[in-house]
Amino acid sequence: MKRLYASIAMIAAIALISVFSVYAISRGNEQLKGLVQRTEQAYLHGGDVKKALAELEDYWEDYYLAMTYITAEPTMADMSRAVKKLPALYEAGSDDFLAELKSISDWAQLLYDTQFPDLSSIF
Repeated sequence: MKRLYASIAMIAAIALISVFSVYAISRGNEQLKGLVQRTEQAYLHGGDVKKALAELEDYWEDYYLAMTYITAEPTMADMSRAVKKLPALYEAGSDDFLAELKSISDWAQLLYDTQFPDLSSIF
């Protein structure tokens, strides 16, 4: 009987950790996408892009640290490179600035989609 209770406790712990990780990714992605959108709007409408970029980079450090505990996706490395390139692209006046912002949002969504538990990933 003790084994049954231990098994139930382990399954419950795994389910709880899974739900927490999906919640953390979702919440983190919402904030990240909000900062990306704010940076894009500042760029398109003549706002303070440097301030928006600084906020995005500051948040990225926290986001990256939290997500590396949850996932070991190569997507994180791609996202990190994109965030690090943004200031140089902005200073150069490159058209790729907006494309990199879009790619960060797309990778964040991909990260969420790949970590969301579903039956196809189990069987």
